[in-house]
Amino acid sequence: MPATREALIAAFAEAGHELWLAGGLVRDELRGLPVTERDDLPTKDRADADYATSALPDETERIGRALGATVATIGQRFGTTGVLLKDEMAEITTFRGDSYAAGSRWPDVTFGSSIDEDLARRDFTVNAIARNTATGELRDPFAGRDDIERRLLRAPGDPRTRFAEDPLRILRGVRFVSQLGFEIEEETKAAMVASVELLETLSQERVTAEIERLLCGKHPQEGLEALREIGALPHVLPELAAMPGCDQNRFHKFDVWGHTTATVEAITTDSASLSLRRWAALLHDLGKPPVRHVKKNGEWGFYRHEIVGAEMTDALTERLRLGKREGALLSLLVRRHMDRPDPDDGRLVRRFMRRLEGHWRDLLALKRADNASHTYDDNEYHDRLEAACERVEAEEAAMLRAESPLDGRELMDLLGREPGPWIARIKERLSTLVLDGELAPGDKEEAARIARRMGGTAALLADSEDRS
Repeated sequence: MPATREALIAAFAEAGHELWLAGGLVRDELRGLPVTERDDLPTKDRADADYATSALPDETERIGRALGATVATIGQRFGTTGVLLKDEMAEITTFRGDSYAAGSRWPDVTFGSSIDEDLARRDFTVNAIARNTATGELRDPFAGRDDIERRLLRAPGDPRTRFAEDPLRILRGVRFVSQLGFEIEEETKAAMVASVELLETLSQERVTAEIERLLCGKHPQEGLEALREIGALPHVLPELAAMPGCDQNRFHKFDVWGHTTATVEAITTDSASLSLRRWAALLHDLGKPPVRHVKKNGEWGFYRHEIVGAEMTDALTERLRLGKREGALLSLLVRRHMDRPDPDDGRLVRRFMRRLEGHWRDLLALKRADNASHTYDDNEYHDRLEAACERVEAEEAAMLRAESPLDGRELMDLLGREPGPWIARIKERLSTLVLDGELAPGDKEEAARIARRMGGTAALLADSEDRS
């Protein structure tokens, strides 16, 4: 059977080592939150527990293996050993003392001798609280409980020293604004502003992970505004840095930045769609600052901003290393967020849904959130579009799949031609006719007649391409 938390605690006590539960679990216990509602970590990490110990990493590994637990040693260069228990992954870190080379990409850790010394190196006072697992003693040397009551994020000790030790703490603070709904204490915020250039020293993976967690928090608008206030946008999201102060036309309540953060806050999500939709809301107007122009009527215009924004999204998601599939979906949603099909025209609704590759609900959620900070109410249109999409999905699923009745081999045999780009052109035309309801999904005879008619045109195009 997997080892339990109780067995782990007993094993450390028997070996004569202190073991303290620290960080988010203690903080959220003091906030009155059950473990299942922890909000300082992404869903996949919420069961993890953060322990501090007097045992060195090798001894922690020995204790874990003696319990028959699976042990992860990948973090031991930083003093952390992972022990897989029955109900959680326990991350057990040896007390830290003086550590971190200022501005380095990775910490240079040395070990300390006491829990108080370890807590002094924590990022914020609300996380610098620990409970002794053997005695139940609560250690709070920096009045973190008071800051929890005040909903305040304050660095223990000198904040500039804390951020110089590990600049990621700047982003962690902003992330906690989003996840906890806390405010940043003024001296701590000033130190963030003064240290913000150190963010350039961080690896992209660490930065992206913190932005992701910020976006998935309960208060993303507050977190994004804190990111702007400390001057971090040019360093971590330079593609968005032109949004603040980029005024819009009379159809919008806010500038591009204010509108964007309001859209992120307003978009409806569930656990499955949270990350995708929040990112889409953040990036949907990415192309507005570069294309802004004055129209003939004197108002600001943003012609083709969705096209430019999709191109910028491709580059941004690659830089952030979000993954090809997620990047492609985000680019698609940005590109299509201005689409406005007539809900009464089934052909246009089917085309709208087909372009979105099964993500029409995500786009509709984006469109509703986008409208939330407009000066006009478009809810009636969105209701009609949603109803039309649901009807098509329920009644016309075969048409939505819209595949050509003839495959490439059948077309080559039919027209007596070699493989080439002409096949894709004919298949695309046949698929469109199926989608529009002008060709039955399995009607090979009618498809062959259309293909023969198109074959001559395709041959002429191919000859023209060869001559060029």
